[in-house]
Parts: sequence; structure tokens; C-alpha cells
Amino acid sequence: MLKQLSKIARWGAVASAAALLTACGGGGGSSESATTEGGLVKVNVGTIPAILSAPLFVGIEEGIFEKHGLDVTVNFADGGAAVIPSVLSGENQFGYSNIVSQLAAIDQGLPLRLVQPAWAPHSEPDEDDHGVLVLPDSGINEPKDLEGANIAVNTLQNIGEVEIRRVFDKQGLNHETLTWTQLPFSDMGEALARGDVDAIWVSEPHRTPGLNKGWKQIIGPGAESFPEQVSGYYSTSQSYAESNPDVVKSFRDAMIEVNTFAEANPARVGEVAVAEMGIDAAIIDQVNFPKFPTEDDGQALRDYGAAVVQYGIIDEEPADYDALFAVKD
Repeated sequence: MLKQLSKIARWGAVASAAALLTACGGGGGSSESATTEGGLVKVNVGTIPAILSAPLFVGIEEGIFEKHGLDVTVNFADGGAAVIPSVLSGENQFGYSNIVSQLAAIDQGLPLRLVQPAWAPHSEPDEDDHGVLVLPDSGINEPKDLEGANIAVNTLQNIGEVEIRRVFDKQGLNHETLTWTQLPFSDMGEALARGDVDAIWVSEPHRTPGLNKGWKQIIGPGAESFPEQVSGYYSTSQSYAESNPDVVKSFRDAMIEVNTFAEANPARVGEVAVAEMGIDAAIIDQVNFPKFPTEDDGQALRDYGAAVVQYGIIDEEPADYDALFAVKD
């Protein structure tokens, strides 16, 4: 019952907002695409201030979006779940969220459609762009020492929990002993230092400063749970996809080119992250970038779908995974 109440509380606001938008004629915003004087289609893209978002700015700086007829403005939100309502309302035509947030929203009946993979973790824990960190004198030296721990995540019942629970399952540990505290990434370090939590699940650029303080990484959560598997997408609303199929395809094609460039030019990604996202130039050479995939066979989506059902975040897997995509080749 408590798990169900948690799901209702977390997604109820999103569902209510979507219902209100639909009642008011929203649910994806205007079907008309605004254009610049030069004929570019204006699109807003919502995302989070993490290193995985840096390729968006690379695409702007390198003229890749312009090449595909798009004038892109990036808007930040605290978390991927907060981006979803802005996509459904039409405030953002596209938006990044992790795959767990997206599956949970779709499970609630929200008309979200996936467009293009955003990122994937590496396969080696020390290359992961996320980390589960502890204090050096905590007595926690390996994953089994985390049994019974209180771990900070930025959103409850979301990808952080799913990754860590899956790592525990793979290692034969009991993830049911874990408790969770929701905190913004920016507040996790102080909470760890005070002893409010035993460990923190953080993404870059928050992971590297923690390691530089001497904190220990106990788990490379993405690498040890869903290695090299797509873990988040850029999405759009069903109504925008239906009204603007050419724009959606252009955005998809542009992101394929953007991610190809980002994979081949990590130094340029770091340079743009410093200039456009305010990431500390002193640590950018130490920061782990995720993989920026261009292809997607849908297997990761299915694997995550099974996991979020297993861990009680959604009740059942989508009946048709292929139908969740806005562009069908």
C-alpha cells in the first residue's frame, strides 16, 4: 500500500497537470511551429544540468541543429521527471528524461513519445558518469557493506534506486534492506558529511569533486547494472509528433549527428560544458562522460521495463514497446 501511495504521490501531479492541459486544449501545445526570419523552426529542449546534456550545446555551437533546420533553445530543470510536464504542455517541444521517469509517465497514461537516445553508461565502473560514494572512514568498502544503508538519490523510486537494486541483485545482496532519502545533487555532499545518509548516488559533474575530497566510489551504478545500454531519451508529446512529424524527424536526425560528433570529440564536449553549463574548468579533464549512442535496438527499453515492474515502480510493462517511439523507420 505504501509503495502504491508513493507512486501516486510522485506521478499524480504530473498526471493532474496533463489532464488540466488537455481540458484546456493543451496536451502538446500549439500544432503550429514557430520559425525564425531565416526559416529555422524554433524548438525548446528541456533537460537537466548534468554532463549528459552537454551535447545539446555542442549541437548548437557546431551548427548541427541549424543544418537540420532547427533553432534550439535549451531550458534546464532540476530533474528529468520535471521535464515531462513541460513537454506535454508544449513549453518544451522536446525534453530529456531518464528511461525510468519516461516509463513511469507512460504507465500513468501520459501521451509521451520517445525520439532519440540521449546517453548510456560505460561498462567499467571507474568510467561511469554516476557513482555511489561514501566517506573514507565510513567502514563501507564494498557493495555488501551497503546492506542496511540509507542512500541519497535525487528522486525517489527512479533510476538511482533501479540501478542500485539491480547491482544488489546481481551480487546476491538484499536490496530490501536499503532505505532512501531524496535530496538535490547539490545538497548530497553536506548530508553525507553530516552523517544524515550513509552513501550518495550522484552524476557528473558532482561525482568528480566528491572523489577529489577523498570519498570512495563503492558502485559504478550504471556500468554495473545496465552497461552500455540506453538509459534516457529525448521525448516529445504525441500531439506534437502527430502535428509536426518533419520537425520531430529533423530533431532525431540532428541528435544522431550530435551524438556522433560528441563521441568522437570529447575535448570539445568538455569545452562547451565549461562555457555553456558553468562546469568547473579545473575538473573537466577528470569528469567522466557517458556514452552518446546513435543507434537503439530497443532492448534496453525492454530490460528497464522489466526492472521497473520488478521493483514496483510501474504495475506492468507496455503492451507494445515499438509504439512508444515518435519516429518509426
